[in-house]
Amino acid sequence: MPNRIFAIVNALMALSYSIIGVMLVLYPESAFAQMMLPSYKWAYALGAVLIVYGLFRAWRVYQKNRDEDEEDDEEYSYYDGSNGSK
Repeated sequence: MPNRIFAIVNALMALSYSIIGVMLVLYPESAFAQMMLPSYKWAYALGAVLIVYGLFRAWRVYQKNRDEDEEDDEEYSYYDGSNGSK
């Protein structure tokens, strides 16, 4: 159960990074961007980096969940008679 909670939190963080990146790219002259960054060029750059990082985190969450699901299948394969072979 705690692994599922961590997976949900990590997926939400990946989504958050991506959304903030998209918002910086779409609205580079917003109050948030102007308060934090010296110019709109920096907003585009940071937005692109955040989008890429959000996608990377989402990929890692997907990979980790897929690996855990495969381990669960192998763990219970004794009971269904498949002996872990696929």
